[in-house]
Amino acid sequence: MAVTHRSLSIAVETEFGSPDTNGIPSTSGLTYISIPCERDPIVIPGEPVVSERNDARDGSYFNAPEPDTVYQSGSRVRRRTGQIVCRVDLTSIGTAAANYNANYLGYLLGAGFNTQAPSSNLKEDTASAVVNVNKYTPTSAPAVADVGLLVGTEINGRAEYSAITDNDVSGDVTVSPAFSADFTGTPTIRGLQTWYVPSRGNTGEFDSSVAFKINGPNFESQAFGCVLESLNISLDNGRLMGEFTYQAAFITDNHAIGSPVEPVYNTGAPAFFRGAYTVISGGSPASSSNGTVGETQSRVALDCEDFSLTVTNTLTPLAYSNDVIGMSGMDISDVSVELSLTLS
Repeated sequence: MAVTHRSLSIAVETEFGSPDTNGIPSTSGLTYISIPCERDPIVIPGEPVVSERNDARDGSYFNAPEPDTVYQSGSRVRRRTGQIVCRVDLTSIGTAAANYNANYLGYLLGAGFNTQAPSSNLKEDTASAVVNVNKYTPTSAPAVADVGLLVGTEINGRAEYSAITDNDVSGDVTVSPAFSADFTGTPTIRGLQTWYVPSRGNTGEFDSSVAFKINGPNFESQAFGCVLESLNISLDNGRLMGEFTYQAAFITDNHAIGSPVEPVYNTGAPAFFRGAYTVISGGSPASSSNGTVGETQSRVALDCEDFSLTVTNTLTPLAYSNDVIGMSGMDISDVSVELSLTLS
């Protein structure tokens, strides 16, 4: 077992790169949360951006390259760019009453996806009646904004998940793909905060860029303007792990204040690939355009022993020369999602 005497903390940025009045990234006003994660114990992230000097010379020597940066108080501002990589246990917050808006998992995912939390009625409800495997009658009707969110319940001792596709005027809720069986009794329905890849008029959107601090004994590296470049979700002896890779617009150091920070752990149980079905829909969506009737796809349960899900964002810098960051943001110009299943 490797020991890492350093910590990784994350904060949500209110402005990309968190520039101060002089256009220099600053931690002022940022509230950091320390993440329980795995990361490289040695590598200091980022490489300086330089312009090589290939001037003519009268001997076999080289001229030092010129850093692409600005001056402040007569000295160059230290600036690097590069990637921040961490591997995180996908343990939930453990309560249906809260959301992830101020949680490190919400921060990590929000730097690459849009999100929607369930309404108060959907956070935890009971099905007062069951129409069929694709439809139930809630005790408290969910909001219109809940359409598209994931929901979970327990049937015959196993966790099952689906997505709301319609919340019709009669009060019934339509889900797709189907659950494994009609509900019996009054089962609990839990709405899940959902992160998704936006489309149509919202294409390329995400919640917010983030900033990182890497702390250790007598050192601290700071990364600003970070956007999710890729996410890989895989299994570690059955435990769900997410490997997050972020592109950072600006990386610097402030070793005078460095000290490790104890991680803040979520209170839920670690997520394991047990006690839940692996389900795909029984067909393709009927239409890719807006419809008036929610999808009611059947389900196909697979005998799956392992899987890996990778989401890759193509990041396009919105470049400019206004400040040392060199950009006003990063657009997600394309998204690729790849799922690999090992089936028996």
